[in-house]
Amino acid sequence: ATVVQFLRNKSQNRGEQGKVKLLKRIYLCFAYFMAISGFIVTSMSFNFVSWTTLKFPRIWGGIKNFRNLLQFYFIRWDRLMMKIGVLNLYTPQKTEPKDSNGEMWLCNHPTILDGSYLLKFITNGTCVYKSAIGSNPLYGSTVKIADYIPNVGGPDMVRNAANKLKSGQDMVIFPEGTRSTRLDTSLFKPGFALIAKRAEANINLLWTDNPQDFLTRESPYWKAPRLPATINITHFKTIHCTRKSSVKDILKEVIEAYETQAALNPVK
Repeated sequence: ATVVQFLRNKSQNRGEQGKVKLLKRIYLCFAYFMAISGFIVTSMSFNFVSWTTLKFPRIWGGIKNFRNLLQFYFIRWDRLMMKIGVLNLYTPQKTEPKDSNGEMWLCNHPTILDGSYLLKFITNGTCVYKSAIGSNPLYGSTVKIADYIPNVGGPDMVRNAANKLKSGQDMVIFPEGTRSTRLDTSLFKPGFALIAKRAEANINLLWTDNPQDFLTRESPYWKAPRLPATINITHFKTIHCTRKSSVKDILKEVIEAYETQAALNPVK
């Protein structure tokens, strides 16, 4: 009789645990979709305000203040995601603003939110973005008011980017140029190496360890991922560039470093 009662209690406990897990999953899915919807609505609101004030940038108190506003928003949104249990995000410490000698930050690019994760801790950071993003309804006008750099113009773009680094602005670049759940170093272009060489800027290499089903190219947006998602962004190497540095050698060193890092951090 004791054994039978024990089995009954164990069965009841399993049933209760199953109900708790189901309720937790329902809550997390609801919280996830509400958070993503909130991010989209807020981004569109930022973009609308940016669109209406493109001709009057002084309203924002200057580019740096607008970037500070974006950073404040990204910090608060990430905190909200963590507080409601959807996300566990770990990043390097927030950087201090600089008056000169900005640094370049490279990172792999598995998700659509990578830019927000990086600009959360990179203060007064500028980005190099696809020119097509300029017409995107979510952030096309926002990137223009923030004075980010479209990847067009050839030598003029390189000169502009190098000058921004020299003035103390940090620069975020995804060397693949597109989202890629599995790192593809064959997509790396030498443009970032040329910019760093001309500006004599340090190149900081970052790695984002991200679940395969969390806002990646392969994951449909309507399907909730495993939650909470754990994302860990680490700084694993710094490359010092000078005018005497070879663009080819810089590119080779970056590729080798990322290939080693990818081998150590297989996709989950």
